This record gives sequence, C-alpha cells and structure tokens, in this order.
Amino acid sequence: MNEIPTTADVVVIGGGPAGSTAANTLARLGYDVVLLDKVHHPRLVVGENILPMVWRYLDLLGATEAIESVGFIRKSGGTVSWDGTVRQMSFANFGFTRTGLHVERGDFDEILLRTAEARGARVFEGVAAIHVELDGPTKRVAYRSTVSGEEGTVSGKYVIDASGQAAVVARQLGHREFDRDLRFMSVWGYFGRTGYVEYGGSVQPFERRREIPATTLQVQVGRLGWCWHILQREQVSVGLVLPPDELVAFKASGETLEERFLRACRTVPIVSDLLDLDSFIPGSVLAIRDFAYYPRELSGSGWFLTGDAAAFVDPINSSGVPGAFYTGHMAALATDESLRHASRSEEVRERYDTLQRGSMALYRLSAMPVGENSYPEMYEHALRRLLQASLTERELIYAQMEIVCRTENLSPLYAMAPQLDRLDTRHVRTLEGPLFDHERESAGAAR
Repeated sequence: MNEIPTTADVVVIGGGPAGSTAANTLARLGYDVVLLDKVHHPRLVVGENILPMVWRYLDLLGATEAIESVGFIRKSGGTVSWDGTVRQMSFANFGFTRTGLHVERGDFDEILLRTAEARGARVFEGVAAIHVELDGPTKRVAYRSTVSGEEGTVSGKYVIDASGQAAVVARQLGHREFDRDLRFMSVWGYFGRTGYVEYGGSVQPFERRREIPATTLQVQVGRLGWCWHILQREQVSVGLVLPPDELVAFKASGETLEERFLRACRTVPIVSDLLDLDSFIPGSVLAIRDFAYYPRELSGSGWFLTGDAAAFVDPINSSGVPGAFYTGHMAALATDESLRHASRSEEVRERYDTLQRGSMALYRLSAMPVGENSYPEMYEHALRRLLQASLTERELIYAQMEIVCRTENLSPLYAMAPQLDRLDTRHVRTLEGPLFDHERESAGAAR
C-alpha cells in the first residue's frame, strides 16, 4: 500500500461520483485532499442510466473530454409502460442540447476518480475507512488496507463521507433510518444483444445503437415493481425492482437466482419482446436489497454526508448519479466556505441540510407509490426545493413523475402553495398502438 499521509485539509471517504466530485472540487480550490476508497477501480456497480444534467458537473470537473472519448451510448429520453399505457419523454423538449448516457459504471466512475487525481487529490484505493473520530477540531479517520490488513489514521480539518451504502459515519452515529414505504430488492443481469426503443416508439436493432440514440425503458411489474432495460456499448443491462409481495412469487419461480431472473424476464411486456434470450451472459446475475433510508443528520461540526452515504431512494427516476454529483459539489463548496469563514460554519451547515433534504424529499415523492406516504413532514422539505427550482426544472420533475403515474404525490404541495401553477404536460407523449410490428422482420428483437 502506498504511504498514506497522516494529515490533510480534507479527508474524503469513497471514490464514487459523489466522492470524486467533492475531492476534485476541493483540490482545484487549493486544498490538500486525501481520498480513501475500499475498492480498486474499475469496480462493479449498477446504475447505468445517466441524465443529461450531469454534463454541467462533468464540465466543471474537467472530465467531459474523457467521458466523450469512451463512446458511451447516447440516451435521448425515456420510455415507460405503466398501468397499461406507453409514454415517452425527450430531454430535448426541456432545452437540453446534450443527450443523457447509458454507461458502464465501472468505466464511468474510474474516469471521475482519475480526473480528481489529476486535479491534485491524493487517491488511495483498497483502503477501507473503519472509524471516524469526530470530536475536537481535527477529525481522525482510521483505515485498514483491504489487501494487507495494514492499519493507520489520517487526520483532516473536515471529513466528507461519500462511502455509498456503507454509510460509514451515519452507521457509526446510528443516524440512519430505513424508509417504511420503499422496501425493494433489485435483481439484474446482462445480455449480449437485444433490440431497443428509440424516441418515437420504433424498435431498433442492437447494431444501430451508435447511430440512433436509445431511450431507457422501464416497464411496470405487478402493482409496485418494475423492470429496466438499458442499452450499453457491448451488452444490455436488464433488471427487476421487486417489492416484498412480488418477491414471494419470484423466489418460488426457479431453483437458482439465474433461473428465477430469466423466467421473470420472459414475462415482462415489451422487454420480453426485445430480448434475445440466447444472448444472456451466464454468471452475470446479481441481487441487492434496495432498502431506502435517510439520515437524522446530514452534517456536523467538521463533517458532511453526501451521495448514498447520506440517503438512498429507489432510483425509478434515475436520480442517483445526478444526485451524487449535486451533493458532492455542494459538500465541497460548504467545506470550502466553512474553512474560509469558520464563524459561518453553522449557517453553512443549515443551508446544506436544507438543500439536501429538499432534493431528497422530491426524489422520494418521485419514487413513492401513490397514497403510501408515511412521512408527511417531507412535503415541507419538497415544497421548499420545488419553489427554488426553475420552471424548466419543475416541468422535468413533473414529467418524470407523470410517466410513472405518480403526479398525485405532488397534490399536497399545490394545496400548501397555491401560487405554484399547474405544470405543463406537453412534454410527455402517449404512444398509440403496439410498439412491435410482428408482420415485418423484428428490428433485432427476439421472436
């Protein structure tokens, strides 16, 4: 293990998008930053669907050229089949001049980490943070090498926890609470080739993926579950997000996880028509429990939580990676302001918490099944964030909720703030008729 310094201005835990963004931003501002990540990159991680608002952060971080050079699949919008209706939305209708992306997260995240390193952050991989001493003006992060077992400590004036669902600080402080309304399990695997749906509704063959931008496809499964279909450079990610009641039938459907996954894929409308089951990649199926959670505290004296280390919400609206960029950037700016103006640190923390909680509440309303909110106090946080948003941002939020039939979740916000106009729904189109023309040769879809 390379020698880790004993001191730094800021210690960042975790090298995903949130941690890389925070470390990059602070290093460019002139701070000595040490980043510890328990894994070596590239790493295996799910979450391949990237919305176009991330380009703003990629530009700021200096990662745009590297991201563009990799040739990730372009994403023009979304296609959703929910309650028996197929709807689409296009990012261009909201003024975006650059598309979203379908990425291999291992490659995407490594580019961000290497860019942070090139900007001056000192990055140490295979080093797990095992405890953070938060008392006193200097914070001490105890770590252990995941290879040699060697232990040590690094001290900093501030700690930014971007450790993902490991949530090092929140777990240590006992601040993490699980969301009663959002309890799911995700199961996903990869296929070598499938057809895909473009904006406009036609099905294109896998071979045209670099010519014609794809849409991310999401199809309702049961009452609350759903399936994703995300085209990548050389394969296709297909996953199931299943609530507890759907899991019972899923677990009874086969001997192995792989058998259960493939059997379920055959039953999902539209996705089953797209898949070439013979192209399934054996051994690619993985599963995690997607229990949503949120923290009692998002910051404290000398520390900030960011990304999934702060909160995790079912990613039906693809908010995970943009949220990681946003919170990593905000945590870095809050750390910078606190270090430059120590007398304002409490005010900075309150502002950070308000912005974070508002965004988390809006993400949650986008994901939450209609009529199942056990936390009405979150409406106030969501309302503050919505009132701060631009009209375009409000319309995008509304469109993301409309295509998955969740706009009723916004009704309490309008009752609380009548000055909010009803949002424009022209950005969502309903597709009439079948997606597939079985009278002609399929565009790469299995028959």
